[in-house]
Amino acid sequence: MAQVELDNRGLMPPEPMVRILSALATLGDDDDLVALMDREPMLLYPELERRGFVWTFAEAGDGYVLTIRKASP
Repeated sequence: MAQVELDNRGLMPPEPMVRILSALATLGDDDDLVALMDREPMLLYPELERRGFVWTFAEAGDGYVLTIRKASP
């Protein structure tokens, strides 16, 4: 199990979404993508669902953490 980390803080939309979707292509079945965010990526959620991913979103210090992984079959 690997963890891919992205720091998307300070980026303007759609750059965080583009970076996340690009990084998802590299994830293995048991890997997590952890993205540090300035805001909740509401427009990303339907795309994650369509591609078969699940996620959690939580406040962390002065920002947010979005954790994404492939949905279990």
